[in-house]
Amino acid sequence: MNRVVNGLVVILLSGCSMPSPPEIKPILLSDIKAQTFTYSELKGQQGVLWEKARHHIVATYGKSQPVLRVENELNGTLLGKGVIRWKLQEGASSIYCYSDYDIRFMARDNKARFQLKLLAGIPEISECSDWELPSKYGYEQILHEFKEMSDRLELSFKVGI
Repeated sequence: MNRVVNGLVVILLSGCSMPSPPEIKPILLSDIKAQTFTYSELKGQQGVLWEKARHHIVATYGKSQPVLRVENELNGTLLGKGVIRWKLQEGASSIYCYSDYDIRFMARDNKARFQLKLLAGIPEISECSDWELPSKYGYEQILHEFKEMSDRLELSFKVGI
């Protein structure tokens, strides 16, 4: 009997010492870093690269969303704002949330720079009313998608409009 009680106590105590899954909480504002992608050795003058980037962004977002706020062909710059979707946590039952991000693009002859930065706040379309910033899991998804966006933009520079 004493053995059974001791065994039960050991099982209960070991169960208490196992780490519980971390609480899902938003990242800190200081965790957000602008993601900058530089494309060098491109073939094309500033105006051609600017037009390809503009065309790519408009085609990607469609006309349903006013993405570009500033389009300055002379300076080779595009400034805008987008909305990105992310999952609160891993798992099929997790809900999707949305966040805004800034878009900055600058072209020069034979090179370009593309910068994306997550913004704090809750877009109107988001169902996550308490989440001004994503969870760590959500932010990792956002960074992955930013990289994918950059890869697609870089590919657009290598093909015709």
